[in-house]
Order: sequence, then C-alpha cells, then structure tokens
Amino acid sequence: MIEGAILKKLIVHKDERGQLFEIMRSDDELFEKFGQCYITVCSPGWVKGWHFHRLQTDFFCVLRGKSKIVLCDKRKKSKTYNQVDEYILTADEPSVLRIPKGVIHGFETFGDEPSWIMNMPTKLYNRKKPDEFRLPLTSDEVPYEPWKSRKGW
Repeated sequence: MIEGAILKKLIVHKDERGQLFEIMRSDDELFEKFGQCYITVCSPGWVKGWHFHRLQTDFFCVLRGKSKIVLCDKRKKSKTYNQVDEYILTADEPSVLRIPKGVIHGFETFGDEPSWIMNMPTKLYNRKKPDEFRLPLTSDEVPYEPWKSRKGW
C-alpha cells in the first residue's frame, strides 16, 4: 500500500428501516481537518483522470455505484515512490480511502450506472488558485495502462 494511503472499511448498521454508516468523525484516527465536502459523479465509460494536490489530502467514499480508484506515488522521498495501487470501492461495501497530498490519482466507473464519490478534502477549494495539477491519461509520469476507457482527462 502506498505510504500514507489508508483504506478503512465502514461499519454498516442495518435494521428493518434501512441502514446507517458513519463516514468520518472528528475523533476518528483518519480525521485530519475539515475543508469541505462534495460529490463528484462519474458517468460510465469515462475516466476522471490523473491529478494531484500539493496542499490537501482527499478522503473518498463511493455512495452510489462502483469505481476503480488508482493511486500513483510520485513523491520522491516516499518509501513507495513510483508504486501504483488500485482500489475498487462500492456503495454496497462502504469504505473511506485516504489519498495523501502529492499522490497522483484518478478513477473510473464500473458498470452501467454513474458512480457518486463523496470527497472530504482537508482544504477548501480555491477558485482563484486551485490546488489541482492535472496530467494526461497516457502520461509517461504514471506507469499505468489498464483504464477501460480512453475518454476523460
């Protein structure tokens, strides 16, 4: 596993009324700081591709559908430099994936329905100076090929 990345399976409480699962708490070992919370929706056949953040850590949770999330560690001082990890996250088995700052990541939807990913980054989005740095899907920086789709960025 990439240094600093953490996958935490969530406990689902079910009864005849439905279910509940806590995604993040301020006393959780994963919790660092709250910046904002948003949902990104990825349509089938598309990739929301390679990007990284210099300042923020991301926390992904799939709320609907199924996604493959790929991380690539390009932090030169990391013990896992150049390592690539794949994670399959689904709404049926909820979990939170911690993506450390500086780690390149992207994701695609599996199946015929869009996937909804909630992110709880540690920083607010700055529209004037975004902390988001993109790379092409076929970037030589990332030693990874098996995206099912070539549509996306």
